Amino acid sequence: MYWLKSGGPLMYFIVIMSVIGVAVIIERIIYFKINESGNFQKIRNVVKQHIEKKEIKEAVIILNGNKSSSSRVVKEVLTFWYRTNTTNIISLEEKAREAGLAQIPALERNMWLLALVAHATPLLGLLGTVTGMIEAFQAVSTHGTGDPSVLAKGISEALLTTAGGLIVAIPALICYNYFNKKIDNTINEMEKTSTEIINIFRK
Repeated sequence: MYWLKSGGPLMYFIVIMSVIGVAVIIERIIYFKINESGNFQKIRNVVKQHIEKKEIKEAVIILNGNKSSSSRVVKEVLTFWYRTNTTNIISLEEKAREAGLAQIPALERNMWLLALVAHATPLLGLLGTVTGMIEAFQAVSTHGTGDPSVLAKGISEALLTTAGGLIVAIPALICYNYFNKKIDNTINEMEKTSTEIINIFRK
C-alpha cells in the first residue's frame, strides 16, 4: 500500500498491468502443460507403425488421446486421407498446412496482452518519473528549498513508478520470449511431424 500511495496515480495502472501479466502467464503455463508437454513423442513411433500398415483407424484412436498440436495436425491429415482415399501428396500437404495454421491462434492466445504489459509498463514508469519530477520542481518553485520533504515527495513518486514499471516489465518480457520460443518449437514440431507422416504415403 505504501507504494500505491507514494507512487501516485500511475502506480494503479502499473498494478493493473501486473495483474493482467500474471493472469496471462498462468493461463499460458497451464495451456502448454496440458497440451504441449512433449507427450506426443511417446506415441509418435506407434502412430507411424499403424500408418505404415494402413491401420488408419487405430492411429486416429491413439491420436484422440493426445492433445498436442502435432497430434491434431496428424489426425486431420489421416482423417482427410481416410475420407477421400486420395494419393495426391499435394492435397495432403495442403491439408497439413491448413491444420497447422488452425492451431496457431490457440498457441498465440493472449500473447499480445503479455507483449503489451512488457512494453507499456516501463513507459508508464517513465511517465511517472517525469510527472514526479515536474511535481518536485513545482513544489520547489512554490515553497522554496527550505523544506527538503517538499522536494523529496516528488522525487519519491518518480523513483517508485520507475521501479514499479521495471519490476512488472522484466518478468513479463522474460516470459513473453520464453512462450514465443515454445510456440516456435511447437510449430517446427508440427511441420516436421506432418512431413514425416506424408512421406509415409509417398512410399
